[in-house]
Amino acid sequence: MREIISLNENWTLSFPKGERPTEQVTLPHTWNAVDGMDGNGSYLRTTGVYTRTFTAPKQPLAGGRTYIEVLAAALSATVKVNGTVATTHEGGYSIFRADVTDLCHDGENELTIEVSNEDTPSMYPSSADFTFYGGLYRGVNLISVPNTHFELDYFGGPGIKVTPKPAADGGATFEIKSYVTNPDENFTVQYSIEDPYGFEVASATRPADNTAVTLYVPDAELWSMDEPNLYTVIARLQRCNESYDDLYVNVGVRSYTVTPDGGFSINGVPTPLRGVSRHQDRLYKGNALSIDDHYEDAQMIKEVGANTIRLAHYQHSQDFYNACDSIGFAVWAEIPFISVFKPGEDAHAHCRREMTELIIQNYNHPSIMFWGISNEILIGGISQELVERHHDLQKLCKELDPTRSTTIAH
Repeated sequence: MREIISLNENWTLSFPKGERPTEQVTLPHTWNAVDGMDGNGSYLRTTGVYTRTFTAPKQPLAGGRTYIEVLAAALSATVKVNGTVATTHEGGYSIFRADVTDLCHDGENELTIEVSNEDTPSMYPSSADFTFYGGLYRGVNLISVPNTHFELDYFGGPGIKVTPKPAADGGATFEIKSYVTNPDENFTVQYSIEDPYGFEVASATRPADNTAVTLYVPDAELWSMDEPNLYTVIARLQRCNESYDDLYVNVGVRSYTVTPDGGFSINGVPTPLRGVSRHQDRLYKGNALSIDDHYEDAQMIKEVGANTIRLAHYQHSQDFYNACDSIGFAVWAEIPFISVFKPGEDAHAHCRREMTELIIQNYNHPSIMFWGISNEILIGGISQELVERHHDLQKLCKELDPTRSTTIAH
């Protein structure tokens, strides 16, 4: 079975350029928790090297795999195990993973994550009116799975995609697909849907190499900002009745429309959207927030009477999206394609990857209604290339998720 081990303790942080002394830190962490708070833009932008040791989990089944999961590293990172590069990643706000099985040995292994918040020619954001904090500010996990497991390698996604749709008779259909690595004919995926009260209301079993299924649930409890009812979809990967891996995901049954004359409606009910824009930082913590910080932010936003949040200007923590799902907000989620346009194929490829990670990693969240393609990008002027890049990102969004609307902050 899957085992997730936190690696947030016992890190050593050093600065190769010597800007600051070496220190012991606990994740989540940013080196700009103090100097990034004054708004004058003079905070430290450099490379920091996080190092610690870990013992690779003993695999209960032959051929098991070990992954390093980085919940976010701002703004780019290189992950090494025992001195060998396992993966690199550009983009400071999304989950990424690396299969490090073949780099590990018995006993203690050295894990090094080089993180940089310096500007690069191809990476967004480049310029904006917020701090580009540097560090491992959301945490790091070690994941152990059998050789056959739910997908961990596809753009940091959860390995399952669920599309609930209200039906005309008051029920709902749940279109479900999970993604399995290394299946054979002996593996199946068993699905179960639990209602908001924890009772099973539908189930099915599919072969692991063809997992798509549509399940019907009668008398569906709809999700809305006033009543954020959540269903739990469970996927269990099994072989001869033995469990190998499982996933749990919370989803909501809802429909919404946006029209020029009628505005926003959810589940057929006209609902004015009133809300705030939220950044992921706090005084003297920077962006290295705890799960309690995220939930407190969401609760305070609800307390002032808001029902919608624009999550500026980048992918936010899964903890905050989960809070929005359970407390009830209509969310606008966007990528840091912001302020200054960078021409060229490399920069656009980076934008496409950030958008792909945002959608793949967050598709199942019922609170998300809008994918934000860009924000304030015309500050630096307009060009035909900029227009064409927007058309391409719009097309990408609709390919990855035809169920949601797209938008820009202009």
